[in-house]
Amino acid sequence: MNKIKTIFTSICATAILFAPVTVFAQDKDSVEEVIVTGSYLKGSAVDGASPVEVISRDTIENLGATTIADIIRNMAIDSGSENNADSFTSGSTQGSSSVNLRGLGLSSTLVLFDGKRNTIAAQTANDGSVFVDTNSLPVNIIERVEVLKEGAASVYGSDAVAGVVNYIFRRDFTGFEVNASKQQTDVGSQTDDRLSFLMGTEINNANIVVSLSSLNRSPLPGTAIPEYAQLGNSSFGSSFLIYPPAALADLTPDQYVTSVADGPYAGTYNILSYVPDANCAANNGIFIPMPDAAPGLSGGTLCGFFYGDRFNYVNDEDHFQSYFSVQKTLANGIDFEIDYLMSKVDVNDNPQSPSYPALSYLTLPNIIMPGASGSPFSYPVLFRGRVLGSASPSKNAPRANENDRFSIELSGTLENGYDWSLSYTDSSQTASYFQPDTSTSKLRDAVRGVGGASGDQLWNLFDPSSNSAELTEYISSGERRTTDASLSVIDAVITGTAGNFDIAAGIQFKEETFKIRRNADSISQFNDNGDVIVNSDLIFLGGGSENDDSKNSSAIFVETSTDVNEKLQLKGAVRYESLENDNPINPKISARYQASDNLVLRGSLSTSFREPSLVQLNSDLVSLQGLQDYKADGTTNGGTAFIRVAVASNADLVPEESDNMNFGAIWTPNDQTSLTVDYWAIDYKNVITIENAQGKLIADPNGPDIKRSVGTLLGVTTRTYNASKINASGLDVEAKYSFDTPIGDAFVAVNHANIMKYEIPDGSGGMKDVVGNFNFDNFARSMPENKTIISAQLNSGNHQVAAFYRMISDYKTNRPLDAFAKLAGITQDIGEFNTLDLRYNYNMELKDNTIQLSAGINNVADEKPPLVADAANWAYDPKHHDVRGKMFYLGIKLTR
Repeated sequence: MNKIKTIFTSICATAILFAPVTVFAQDKDSVEEVIVTGSYLKGSAVDGASPVEVISRDTIENLGATTIADIIRNMAIDSGSENNADSFTSGSTQGSSSVNLRGLGLSSTLVLFDGKRNTIAAQTANDGSVFVDTNSLPVNIIERVEVLKEGAASVYGSDAVAGVVNYIFRRDFTGFEVNASKQQTDVGSQTDDRLSFLMGTEINNANIVVSLSSLNRSPLPGTAIPEYAQLGNSSFGSSFLIYPPAALADLTPDQYVTSVADGPYAGTYNILSYVPDANCAANNGIFIPMPDAAPGLSGGTLCGFFYGDRFNYVNDEDHFQSYFSVQKTLANGIDFEIDYLMSKVDVNDNPQSPSYPALSYLTLPNIIMPGASGSPFSYPVLFRGRVLGSASPSKNAPRANENDRFSIELSGTLENGYDWSLSYTDSSQTASYFQPDTSTSKLRDAVRGVGGASGDQLWNLFDPSSNSAELTEYISSGERRTTDASLSVIDAVITGTAGNFDIAAGIQFKEETFKIRRNADSISQFNDNGDVIVNSDLIFLGGGSENDDSKNSSAIFVETSTDVNEKLQLKGAVRYESLENDNPINPKISARYQASDNLVLRGSLSTSFREPSLVQLNSDLVSLQGLQDYKADGTTNGGTAFIRVAVASNADLVPEESDNMNFGAIWTPNDQTSLTVDYWAIDYKNVITIENAQGKLIADPNGPDIKRSVGTLLGVTTRTYNASKINASGLDVEAKYSFDTPIGDAFVAVNHANIMKYEIPDGSGGMKDVVGNFNFDNFARSMPENKTIISAQLNSGNHQVAAFYRMISDYKTNRPLDAFAKLAGITQDIGEFNTLDLRYNYNMELKDNTIQLSAGINNVADEKPPLVADAANWAYDPKHHDVRGKMFYLGIKLTR
């Protein structure tokens, strides 16, 4: 970051004109200045040319938000974010939260912290998306959240494709506030205990704000709500495939069978037949009949493994955040601002299976010869299973995210009346990740009888109870990964008025880094085709590559606005960016037309441009995905299982481009009523994503990127690539009605987001609409057509009552139903999910203090998420639904 710091110092020294990322604008009803997301020019966040939704501090309080994720779920426009991160579909992002406007992808939403850019998270989503981790923000310092619901690349930068979410801090707070709350689930007694402290004071003409916040979250295990864990079944328990002692053509008929005379495996078995662990039933394994291996040859029976309820819906987490800010006007009239934010999120438990399937043992070099590893068979066998199974305790996979953000800003007014400011922001995140597994090389040695510290210990695959704790520890390993992401930004902007034109102009310098370090056992090497040529030394996890990359960019922009007449206002902006591999120019034009006293019409046209992230360009890894295997004739092949999926980076990626359009109207027939309707459309080209492993498997089960051994699916190679395009459109509706009642004032508000169209390539040269689908076999995320939030509030003296009713429409999946889903009665229909939250606040005065007592119930009717046939994952959709059910809330806030 030295280069950016040097530039900043030089600019300060030479007094170049500058401005903050956000702009101050005069409110209609007072002279107090407010921040308007989406423009550097003076305007209104309520009825301006751009659609901006505001979530106020009052709403945040009534939500009883314990984390930023609770605020995000109140955004109808958010679709497919990862705020209920789980071990199956978002294992790397546990402990974090994200925003996904319009369902256009985590990377397509620009998230600002108090108007400034923040580093992307050090962890990436399963689909390779990068995002800003909003879990690093403490709830108590958020004054409001402003959501710009249109592209803003011309003003903020190339990654503001779907829109902008701006978290405004309480930097002007004065006083003292202590807030304590407890939230507990009705089922499982999972709790969120939150304690926060906020103090603001004025000293020597400086306003100082200090905040401390903590959250202790207890786990909600899968056993608490078993119906959503029931699909967590694996055919990899502990089984053995009888392998022919010679080529089939060389065998005589009597060699098609082999016998074990005595012991737990006593019996007669044919070649190519699976034999379950002798203790399968005693160890709570599950028996899975296999189809015939060949005419007249039984496929035998697998000993499967039920792991679903070993995992947590909610993990044991500890959150700690601190915030400090100073605002002061210096003697020369320059305003000085500085703030520092630190946060740490620890995921403490995160239980996993005792061990994972030994995928590296499903190859002929690892065939177990008669007598080896305690084998009772006279024929060779292949091991299909786990070295530690159902009888063993689970292992933990902890996570930790540490965030630091420092920002300094100077601002003032020139003699000609132009305003200027200069800001420098440095933010970083370090993510520590551990996933337990077993060492392939050490297990191989132990199976051969040369394992352990002494080099003479044997691992018995056929009687795991005979293996010592010392040898179990010897073969244990795992993936340890530390990832660092950082971003340094200088923003310099000048704003003013020239004649009938309001003008803003600015420059920006950015430096970004992304670094991954791994333990030796988890390093894999990839060739230029994206294939793994050197596997990690782990039997299941695939690991990935190490990298240390950085990139620099700079930009200039100009924005202007003019009132053509009393009714028509026009705005225009253009941004030029100098990137390492491109130099895009993004324009935007918008208009606001006062059609009548009660009706405002508005519209905008813009382009966006997003360059590939450092992760997409340089980071190779192997993930795990629950996949359904297929045969060449298109029928399913066995059940679903977690399989290694190689995800190769692509240095030849080209930037994404989009054309954005928004047209809307604001109708205010009286002071009590308002209605806003906006139609949006985005033509998104060269979208960067990862090839869908399930889709590739369906399209060509025996293709060159499908890895098998003895017919068993071992892995799929996928690549980061530019999809051809997305054509999306939809409708946003906001309405509010305020009224008086005999006991106080009240309002009812509606926020509705409808995705009308979301077309992606169909693989045959055409396009297909995936709205209303779960989208398990393509790069789009699950996408309900409609999300609606109805809120109401009544204020009566010291009493306040609030209600939030959230509706998520139904959708479907075309995933074939496996035997476990059919047994559970799960269909391909995913029902609607409607929940009601109620909150009651009572305010009272105690000397110079105000005390607010709060009580509430989330999901009053205890609405259950609809069941989802999602292979071997949870049987619900965590990207849209909350599994916790009814939750009770109590809180107390002391304010002075």
